Amino acid sequence: MNSVSFTHRLLRQLIHALVLALLLQGCSAVRLGYGNADSLARWWIDQYVDLSPEQDVLLRERLVRFHAWHRKSQLPDYVSLLRQGQKFVAGQPTADDALALGDAVVRRGRALAEQATPDIAEFLATVTPAQIERMAGRQTEKNADYAREAQLADGESGQRKARYKRLLERAEHWFGDFSGEQKSAMRRLIDGQASGSQFWYEERLRRQREWLDLVRLVQRERPPRERVMQLLREYAARFDLPADSARLAQAKALRRAAAELAVAIHAMATPAQRAHAEHKLGDLIRDFSELSQEV
Repeated sequence: MNSVSFTHRLLRQLIHALVLALLLQGCSAVRLGYGNADSLARWWIDQYVDLSPEQDVLLRERLVRFHAWHRKSQLPDYVSLLRQGQKFVAGQPTADDALALGDAVVRRGRALAEQATPDIAEFLATVTPAQIERMAGRQTEKNADYAREAQLADGESGQRKARYKRLLERAEHWFGDFSGEQKSAMRRLIDGQASGSQFWYEERLRRQREWLDLVRLVQRERPPRERVMQLLREYAARFDLPADSARLAQAKALRRAAAELAVAIHAMATPAQRAHAEHKLGDLIRDFSELSQEV
């Protein structure tokens, strides 16, 4: 299940349910959420597709199997990733270190995508035209929410303001409360960069268009399962970055700027704040280690 669109949105939901969304909650929520991740993912998918009884049975079986695989094979690997995060917090990281950590998350997302591909291919063979249009409609609704939260209509100034709010919430989750001086410094850093919000919104729309094209092709032509799996893998491969060379260069520049911002925010944290972040990561390491051993 961000950091590799129904296929990828399904995978992202699994990732969120299993890992990323849970990182923003307390330890008890991590354990509770992970234990119910397959049910949460099925509920989310139903919001986009309106599952038939037969699809619900198929999805339930596949998600239970996926969840068991994830618990056994992926949670121990996440512990390794979280330990890298502890080193990042405790040290003096560079932008390259931040980019490497982000790439590590992407690789794990791709592992989830590859594991889920055969089951998603089987599921897509059951999707109806009406369900595809429901997906498109839900995407439109969510896009409106995204645009509003990112303040896209307010231009670059509004987008930077929304970005500041979002990043401050994340920073204070990990490091604890920021002082007024830290907040002012963080705002200056964000104001010194392009927000990238409009660019990433356009990338979001690109991925959605490509996803709907893929699903409609499968529904219309009914290709063999192996062909559908190939299409899904190609979609996942181009999910994270655009194929167009100019947009690819822009995406990489924005990611580099975001990494530099992360390092600058880390540098302004006090020793006590860094210890706070290390402790939170340690709690997650303990939880993931214990969860990986449960049946």
